[in-house]
Amino acid sequence: MKVFSSFFLLFSIQVFACGWSETPETTRLALFRAERINNIKLRPFCYSADYYMSVKEGKNADQIRNCKEWQAKLGNQISIDDIYEILYNTESEKFENASKSKVLQNVFKDNSFIEALALPKNKLFFEYISLAKKIEYNNLGRNKWESWDDIQVDYYHEKSKVKAVISNFKNKLQSTKDAFLIKRYAFLLLRYDFYNNGTSKEIEELYQKYFTSKDNSILNPWAMHYFAMSIEDKALRNYYLSKVFVSCDEKAFAVMLNFDDKIIEETLKYAKNDFEKGIILALKCMRNPSPALKDLKEIQQLIPQSEYFSFLVGREINKLEDWIFTPKYTENSPSVVFETQDWYTDYEKAKKVNEIKDLAYLNELKEFLIVIQSQAVGEQKDFYNTAISQLCFINDEIDLGKQYSDKISANANASILLQKHIQLALIALKQVNISDEKTKQILFESFNAIEDIVENDATLFKSMYSLYRIASKQYLDKKDAATAGLLFLKSENKKTYSDNFGGYYSYYEDQYYYYYIGYFERFAKEKDIDNLMGLIQKDNKTPFEKYICSGTTYQDINAYKDVKGTLAFRNNNLELAQKTFAEIPKEFYEKNYEFKYYLNENPFIPKVLVYGTKERKYDYKFDKANFVATLIKLKKQNTAESNLKLAHAYYNVSSVGNAWMMTAYGLSSGEYSFADYVFGGNRVDKEVTFQNGNFYNLEMASQYYQKALQLAKNKEIKAMASLMIFECDLTKHYSFAQPYEENPKPFIAGIEIKNFLTIYKNTKTYQQYNCPLLEQFIK
Repeated sequence: MKVFSSFFLLFSIQVFACGWSETPETTRLALFRAERINNIKLRPFCYSADYYMSVKEGKNADQIRNCKEWQAKLGNQISIDDIYEILYNTESEKFENASKSKVLQNVFKDNSFIEALALPKNKLFFEYISLAKKIEYNNLGRNKWESWDDIQVDYYHEKSKVKAVISNFKNKLQSTKDAFLIKRYAFLLLRYDFYNNGTSKEIEELYQKYFTSKDNSILNPWAMHYFAMSIEDKALRNYYLSKVFVSCDEKAFAVMLNFDDKIIEETLKYAKNDFEKGIILALKCMRNPSPALKDLKEIQQLIPQSEYFSFLVGREINKLEDWIFTPKYTENSPSVVFETQDWYTDYEKAKKVNEIKDLAYLNELKEFLIVIQSQAVGEQKDFYNTAISQLCFINDEIDLGKQYSDKISANANASILLQKHIQLALIALKQVNISDEKTKQILFESFNAIEDIVENDATLFKSMYSLYRIASKQYLDKKDAATAGLLFLKSENKKTYSDNFGGYYSYYEDQYYYYYIGYFERFAKEKDIDNLMGLIQKDNKTPFEKYICSGTTYQDINAYKDVKGTLAFRNNNLELAQKTFAEIPKEFYEKNYEFKYYLNENPFIPKVLVYGTKERKYDYKFDKANFVATLIKLKKQNTAESNLKLAHAYYNVSSVGNAWMMTAYGLSSGEYSFADYVFGGNRVDKEVTFQNGNFYNLEMASQYYQKALQLAKNKEIKAMASLMIFECDLTKHYSFAQPYEENPKPFIAGIEIKNFLTIYKNTKTYQQYNCPLLEQFIK
């Protein structure tokens, strides 16, 4: 005898999407990326939800400075690239083997640096390079043998062979007469002492003797870094670290990691002038995720024309964009939150309170910048103009923002001109009719210009992600879901994450089916899908239309027809649903998405009756159009049999049925799924409304079972209807779409299950589906 499935009692949902969420840094909005020309080394310290942002810059400025020093010493005929290749790209083993075998010039054919080192007059320089490579080969730093970023564990456990090498370069330091080589041998020794517990006195003596000259060698700040880190006085160490920060690029990150921002007052006592004080305060400010206008005002008084101050202004604007834009244009809170905050207890209230507070702070910052803008000149004046303009646009002061944007000079640097393009797009989005073709042409020109710049700098993807997201929201507000959805996908295409090595990757390099339809099935109406399909299939698209369709549309138009049919089905417009599904070739459902795996059972046999049994079959040839046509036909009959069959169908197109994919594109075991984080909104909030509440609460199924029970004269139909009314009530009670309660009310069964167990005890339906567990529901 078949048993009534325990699925009645253990409500379980198929997990169609595993638990996953996006990082706060990924979803954070940031439009402002204007910077001064000398700001490249500061990029890792931009405002970010990560501790610090990783930025891959390739060859850094310090390495190039070092190569130029070698070129100046050995001759301008030597290529900087050739020097870089040997110093930074050549493995020590390869160099050593070629040197021992006397085939250096063959292995590094046409390398001008090697050719110069091979000359007899440069023998001492070759010996230095060779010794440095030997040290590198013996694991005294694996990558860069002068800057040595990466120290292996073996460094601290040197072998006797290595000690001999060290002794060798100590002798070289004493015997060498050339000042260029003396400095380099001294650097190797200073660094060796630092990593091998040399005394701070020894390190200081080496530093003071060899690295305090005014020759502008890159080795001076590199050596100062190790000297600073050997100082026991933390405030004095801070002071020297601040000097290292402004002197070179490569040690900037190490400085930020070791700089103690808790002892700023003590550190300031060592500063000899306003510039040094300003840098110390700037380093503190770079680690502050909170409002920092008080510090900015103090720093501006000390270093008013400095690019470090400009950088901090940009950082402050990024904070405001996160606090105001991220909650407004995504489903997320600001990316940076503090452990002590309790905003999550009433997020909507906190969002309104914080918006008022953040806009007030924005106006304070804007007024401050307007005052100091009049004192600025050149690049900094352009920077202030674009910064003020951006604050105006955040605050929807479009006319004022445009005034400052117009003040940006034509010869401003590339990042400021990029920002101006972004601001022109914002003006078009907020000031004029965005449905007008002229406006769309302006948007296209702005988007296209920005894309040309972004293409060569992945760190700017964040700006495009943010701009497209804002544009998408503007079009959705204008009831143009087709354009809004395509712009949303443009935004998603620019959503990136960075790895620990500074590489940037897109989440959507390999797009999947739902990626192309997710926005539309959540936010569009049937007429929007018609507009979307019309746009996709349009032959003579405008530049704007071509642009938003590029990389955002699925190759088969039937995917969008299926969305339209599904929307109509959710809204109980069966005639439109049947007509739309009938236009889709049957093979489409065999080749796309997961349809054939989830629409493969008889939709007129309730899943709960065969769940977990041998009788459950997966060979049903499901046809959406025929299925809906059958529902239309059954509704017209209005008999006990037709209503029972309709009830079974609506049971099966619910979240607990075997044909749920008629109504939705995925099921989740909880409130949030992968797609919710990507496309926005808690899908459950929308799905609970499908078919008048049928998807989770089986409202329509219950109604048809009740009608079948009322119309039926046949006890078998009455028994089946009674059993399934009980099942619908039980499912509704335990639906995860319902609010969670600490003390949930117990389920109280209706009279139907009692009737099933008593009045209909002699029916075949009872014999087939009775289960001892059902007795507990009779009081």
